[in-house]
Amino acid sequence: MDKSLNILSETGRLRRVIVHTPGEEVEAMRPSRAEEELYNDIIPLEVVKREHSQLKGFLSKVAEVSELRDLLTETLAANGPRKTFAELLRSYYHVDHRSEEILAMDAVTLARTAISGLRSRHARLSSFIKGADFDIPPLPNMYFMRDAAMVYRNKSISSAMRFPVRRAEAMINRFVFEYHPDFKGGGRLIDGPALVKDGFSIEGGDFQVISKNVVVIGVSERTSADAIDFAAQAIVESYGEPVTIFAVVLPVARATIHLDMAFTVIDKDACLVYEPVILGHRRAQAIRIDAVPGKPARLTEVASLLAGLKAVGVDLKPVLTGGADPLRQEREQWLSGANSFSFAPGKIIMYSCNVHTLEALSKAGFEIRSANDFLIGGQDPLSFNRLAVGFDGVELARGGGGARCMTCPIERED
Repeated sequence: MDKSLNILSETGRLRRVIVHTPGEEVEAMRPSRAEEELYNDIIPLEVVKREHSQLKGFLSKVAEVSELRDLLTETLAANGPRKTFAELLRSYYHVDHRSEEILAMDAVTLARTAISGLRSRHARLSSFIKGADFDIPPLPNMYFMRDAAMVYRNKSISSAMRFPVRRAEAMINRFVFEYHPDFKGGGRLIDGPALVKDGFSIEGGDFQVISKNVVVIGVSERTSADAIDFAAQAIVESYGEPVTIFAVVLPVARATIHLDMAFTVIDKDACLVYEPVILGHRRAQAIRIDAVPGKPARLTEVASLLAGLKAVGVDLKPVLTGGADPLRQEREQWLSGANSFSFAPGKIIMYSCNVHTLEALSKAGFEIRSANDFLIGGQDPLSFNRLAVGFDGVELARGGGGARCMTCPIERED
């Protein structure tokens, strides 16, 4: 029987989630290309795999965890989908000279090639002169699962990725949601790869589901205002119901590429925030969009994101990333201190290096534990009232994201 997609909040008890363990694609990046690949620096594979294994291992204790590469391989097992995907890769990367080779690949090899790349075999002088390493480039950002795909209610959203270097990730995720029987759900809400263009982009790091009919979306370097208008209309048309969207206009900066770098929901009545962006006197502008079937949307500015949410019955008490000290706030926000992932109401996982954020959570009533307490010690994470689980992630953080970025939840309890 087909499994359902169901995301009606950021904190509902997690049932199914997709991750991608960093692989050889991470080591295919040259230091000279790190910035082009949207990294702060190159990262050592064995270390990030060890760090990521804590996240995946912990999540496996509380939910069904799927690996993206495994899901892609499963979808490619049948001849029809495999040929379709091979043609998709060939045309997307304009590698006609490798067509026969790509079409002959088995499912495992094709999935690996799509993610880890295909070394160049130069057929054109221009290609030889440029000296490109790959005909099909590797995807070192793939472990940030959330950016390329998300689920709202019972439908998937394939992102319209802002930078071309990441657009293949959304294409791969779209293929899995379209062809894998366990991930089709109610179909696709937004086909980002088909819509993306200059001035139109939307990514999962900016998209947060507060309740069935309330969504918060960041207007950021990676998500455009036009795409948010489109999303509001798509939701209304798809479900025939009103929706309220709060658009948060983020500063364009490396530290705030997505909304979840400054704001994540951690309980039914609490959120983790980077104070200068969400609460400070220079806080981000927040605009309420009320969209209803058959009428133009109504837009009104609200005093702040939290004030706007309170007006629709969602009263979130903020916990400050880095605590009250501005220096610590900025340092820990840079290391994705606000980027937590909730696996049940009042229960989150985040990087353990953000010690002052963990202290602030402790003062807010969260028990602080290490992922190893559950991986080795055998404690039950669901037995706590409020819980913040820390896992190693200093090297992972250098890729530019945290626990929320690395997870694509597809099913939660209501």
